[in-house]
Amino acid sequence: MIYSKFGTQLTLVSKHQDADGRLTIQGTAGDTADIREYHVRDLKADEGSSEIDATVAKLPWKVVEKKAKPGQRNRS
Repeated sequence: MIYSKFGTQLTLVSKHQDADGRLTIQGTAGDTADIREYHVRDLKADEGSSEIDATVAKLPWKVVEKKAKPGQRNRS
C-alpha cells in the first residue's frame, strides 16, 4: 500500500519526469476523485522503498498534449 508523506492512502494513476529528471506521480488521495501530483521522494509504503519502486515502475507515463504554437490551430 502506498501513502502520502502525511499517511493518506493513495491510488496512483501515472508518472511524469521533468527535464531535470525529477519524477512526479499523479494519484488520488483517500476517497477523493481529484488527481494530485506527489514527488516520488514524498511517498511512503508498508514494504518500504522497494514497494514504491515496483509500483512506480508499473505506472504508465502521463500523456501530455502538445500545445499549438501561436497562430496555429489544433487539427484533430
